[in-house]
Amino acid sequence: MDTTKIDPAKISQQGLVVGASDAPITVTEFINLRCPYSKEWFEKATPILEPAIAAGRVKRVFKLFDKQKDKLKNGNFVQHFLPYDQPEQAYAAVRFLFAQQDIWGDFSEAELTTYMAEKLKLTRQPNHTMINMVLNEAKAANVQFVPTIIIGEQIFDEHITPTELAKLI
Repeated sequence: MDTTKIDPAKISQQGLVVGASDAPITVTEFINLRCPYSKEWFEKATPILEPAIAAGRVKRVFKLFDKQKDKLKNGNFVQHFLPYDQPEQAYAAVRFLFAQQDIWGDFSEAELTTYMAEKLKLTRQPNHTMINMVLNEAKAANVQFVPTIIIGEQIFDEHITPTELAKLI
């Protein structure tokens, strides 16, 4: 992953925010819920980050990135169901969707709509402003891949080790 051209200064702290707004460390994550590499990152990072969030040291800012890639279209679709105004519920949905990615990943849009309603009690949200903001920020900052994770000046993908991540936070 070439991170030399990414400009973190062009990325806001808006998105799906989990953790205290005044936490001293921000982990910004450009992810797609259908991306297997985003799932790998999430599963590796969450056991390290959640205790730090609970302690008030870290906040996660998820940038749910609509990628124009056929394999990620279902991720784009389900991201429009997340209630950004209810971060706990949205984060629970992210956790569930990554855990169940193999089940819903190849559903049709009609099947996904039913799945989101039955499993998560979610309906399509008017998230266009947030989703467009993420797209615009990604373009301005030159973020091209999911996952792209930023902690301070460090920019990386799912290949970071748990030990390396723990040292950063």
